[in-house]
Amino acid sequence: MKKFTYPAVIFFDDEEQAYIIAMFDLGLVTSGETVEKAHESAREMLDSYLECAFAFGCDIPEASSFDVVVQTHPKEICVLVESTLNDKNKAV
Repeated sequence: MKKFTYPAVIFFDDEEQAYIIAMFDLGLVTSGETVEKAHESAREMLDSYLECAFAFGCDIPEASSFDVVVQTHPKEICVLVESTLNDKNKAV
């Protein structure tokens, strides 16, 4: 099993009335109606990203330090998004 953890920043979009979550290390952005739904969507996106990266032999960027992300975005919600892949590089 391989475990990957990336920091993410959550913003509230007043116009869309949704929470936007960004994993800047990977260039991934998604959203949800609640913080929980946005976080779940980000986890699913991370799972898919990693499965594809392994399938096509792409480099996977190293995660930034959570502390640095929090310091860079002090007024936003910062969370960790985790993905675990099995020995066949499929999310579990």
